[in-house]
Amino acid sequence: MRKILTLCATAAVTLAGASAAWIGGSSPLEAADHLDPPARTDPSVNTTRPDIAADIADLYLYHTPTSVIVALDFAGPQAATRPAVYDRDVAYRINLSNAGLTTDAEFMIDVRFGQDPARPNANGVRISGVPGTTAPIMGPVETILPIGGPTTGVRAFAGLIDDPFNFDVVGFRETRNTGTLAFRNTRNFFAGLNSTVVVIEIPRAALANGNNRITAWATAHRIVAA
Repeated sequence: MRKILTLCATAAVTLAGASAAWIGGSSPLEAADHLDPPARTDPSVNTTRPDIAADIADLYLYHTPTSVIVALDFAGPQAATRPAVYDRDVAYRINLSNAGLTTDAEFMIDVRFGQDPARPNANGVRISGVPGTTAPIMGPVETILPIGGPTTGVRAFAGLIDDPFNFDVVGFRETRNTGTLAFRNTRNFFAGLNSTVVVIEIPRAALANGNNRITAWATAHRIVAA
């Protein structure tokens, strides 16, 4: 018997673009959620068994004239010498809302990783529920999928990347401890560190719903034995 343990940390952004009326809006963007909750994911707090794989780092949502791109990165920041994290017992879900309440998902994209039993180091990814598709996207990691090129305008990638977040963590901690602002724009804690990412490109037509904005949020679920 198995049960699902849901990680409390989530990341959410609202897509806002003045150049596209159907995603108009002026709400602030929220992306970073590294090492949160600390008692479960932060190695400096949980020194015995931090759940690195289930730790959502960032969720980004942006657009081109023809596509909407959603990127979820997790298991970071990690040293550049460490490999990507592909855990078959963590289920990632990216929720997209384009109607009604922004907390109700019209689309739910599920991401799972797995290994080929005959090739222990051959990791693959399965992405289902992508708007504009009728079947899951499956294939090896570190590869643009579907192999051979998209037939519906949908593309996906899962693999290791340079952590995209830019923030002065040292300055934040100094500011918190002293009460005096100590941020430096030349200091980026995340520079040279890596995360694992899933990037999905979706045709705008598959998500557009009049003038409604597109809202996204993500969750990670650890599947454990009961």
